[in-house]
Amino acid sequence: MKVYKARAPMRIGFFGGGTDVSPYAEEHGGKVLNCTINLFVRCALRPADTPGITIRSLDLAEVSRRVTGRDWDGRLALPQAVLDAVHGDTRMLTAHQHRLADASGVEVLMFSDAPPGSGLGSSSALVVSMLRMLYATYEATADPHTLAELAYQIERVDLGIPGGRQDQYAAAFGGMCVYHFGASRVIVEPVLADPAALLELESSLLLGYIGDRQLLDNHLMQDQVQRLARGDTLRYHDETKAFVDQATRMLRALRIDEFGLLLHDAWEVKKAFSPHISTPYVDEVYALARKHGAWGGKITGAGGGGFMVFACPFERRLELTRVLTEAGVQLRPFSFTTHGVQVWATEETNDAVAVSDPR
Repeated sequence: MKVYKARAPMRIGFFGGGTDVSPYAEEHGGKVLNCTINLFVRCALRPADTPGITIRSLDLAEVSRRVTGRDWDGRLALPQAVLDAVHGDTRMLTAHQHRLADASGVEVLMFSDAPPGSGLGSSSALVVSMLRMLYATYEATADPHTLAELAYQIERVDLGIPGGRQDQYAAAFGGMCVYHFGASRVIVEPVLADPAALLELESSLLLGYIGDRQLLDNHLMQDQVQRLARGDTLRYHDETKAFVDQATRMLRALRIDEFGLLLHDAWEVKKAFSPHISTPYVDEVYALARKHGAWGGKITGAGGGGFMVFACPFERRLELTRVLTEAGVQLRPFSFTTHGVQVWATEETNDAVAVSDPR
C-alpha cells in the first residue's frame, strides 16, 4: 500500500519575534530572523480498514475520528482543522480509496520531536507538514508561500490561535532567513547558506528545555497584543525589529561574539513586551548562564517557558553545559537545517518498504 510521509522543521527565533504579529506587522512592517533546526514534526497518511478518517497523535496518545457526514470525535483540533480546510472527508478519502488502495478509510499519524509549548514553532510545523503531505496525496504542488499562508489561515483565523507568521514561513522555507512581513506581502531573505558559517554559529549555541510554557494560563500573547494596541510597547517592538538588521550584518561578517552579546540586549527589550514573558526560574537560569560565560540568550518563543537558547565562547561551552544541567535545564543537541518541509512516498508491504516519488 502507498503511504505518504512528511516532516517540517522547527526553528530558533533569534531576533524580531513579536513584530510578525498583527496589528504591528500590517501597520509598521515586521521583521524576524530565525533558522530551522533538526527537530521535526512528522506525519504519515495511509489507507486503513476503519471507515472515515482516523488521526493518531503518537506523542500525545490522542485519537480523533470522523466518518463522512458526521462531526469529529476527539480533541485533536489542529489536525482536524487542517483536514477540514482541504476537504479531507471527501477529496482525501476519494484519492486514497480509488487511486492508492482498496480501503474503507485513511489514517493520519503524527508526532513531534519536541513537547507541546516548546516555543520552537511545533504547531505550525505540524500544519505545514500535513498540508504538504495532503498536496502530495492529490498529486498537486504548492509553493512555500502558499503553504505558509494557508497554515496561517488555519491557525490564526480558522482556529483563532493568537500568534504571528514566522513559524509557518520557517517551516515552509527553512534555513537562516530574515522574513519581512508587510500588509500585503511577505519577503523571504536568505542570510546564511555557507555551511562553515552555520557551523561556527551552531558551535557557540546551547539549546535547553526549561519547562512547560504557561501560555494558556496567563494569556501571554493576548496580553502582548493588548499592550501594543494601547501603545504601551510600540517603541519596544521598533527596537526589537532594529536588532534584526544588526544581527544580519554580524552573521554575514562572522562576528559571532557580537551576535551573542546582541542576543542579551534583545532579550532585555523583549521582556518589556509583557511581565509574563520571563519567570523567576527563567531569570535565575539566565543569570547563571551569564555568570558562567554566556554572551547572551533568550526564550525561543513567545515566553513563559519552553526552550531557551544561550550563546557562549567555544572554551566556555562545557562549563556552561555542566552548570545548566545541574540547574535542571534539559539540554538538547541540535544542528541547523537549510531546508523546509519535505515529503516522500513509500510502498509498504508486510515484508519491505520501497521509497518512491521523493519531493
